[in-house]
Amino acid sequence: MGYLDGSTITVDAILTKKGRQILSGGGSLNVSSFTLSDTGVDYTLWNTDHPSGSAYYGEAIEKLPQVEALPAAQYQLRNKLVTFGKDTTAMPVAYLNNDTHTFDTALQWSSIVNITGFAGGQSGFQLLIPDSSICTCTSTNGTVVTGNAMMFIPEQEIPNALLYELTTTGGTTGYQFDIKPNESLAATTTMTLTYIHIATGAWTSAQVTVNNDVGGRAGKTMSTGRG
Repeated sequence: MGYLDGSTITVDAILTKKGRQILSGGGSLNVSSFTLSDTGVDYTLWNTDHPSGSAYYGEAIEKLPQVEALPAAQYQLRNKLVTFGKDTTAMPVAYLNNDTHTFDTALQWSSIVNITGFAGGQSGFQLLIPDSSICTCTSTNGTVVTGNAMMFIPEQEIPNALLYELTTTGGTTGYQFDIKPNESLAATTTMTLTYIHIATGAWTSAQVTVNNDVGGRAGKTMSTGRG
């Protein structure tokens, strides 16, 4: 990891494995779109009392060091910049029906995520499960892309991570991901699931706990937290 000097305008670009493959075959990249982000920007440094006047209010922000480019937008560009109508008064917010859940049995948990403050139509959510040896997701009311759907997962050396994508909503109820636990964990384990709205980048998270050997606890009930 390195940092770029924020005192000068710098464009830092690196190629993914796919990009290098295309160039090695004599092709061209033909970049047609890009994503902007303000991840790493501390807006509390905006200083309206700067002794040099208004032209320097953002001087500290402009000189912030920035992490070098990564071929992993899902990690580097957590806070994506998006365009909304001029009458927008609030940013979209992702929210869950429950943000905590404990698996006491092997019964699956229906995790429902939705978006408010967004009028751009349906776009869907992605669900990142960092360790699929603890729990996985099954398809419900839409198409879920399972497996290492984006190359950033193995590139970041997270071999057990899975990325799921759901683009069909169940109406006003939201996007439903059914989570199924590993039935034979040796020890109780807690993990954080991340839900990312595809169109806006709005995200939220849920904490799940899978008790050890839930496959042998069929007679017990599940415990769900309040969101």
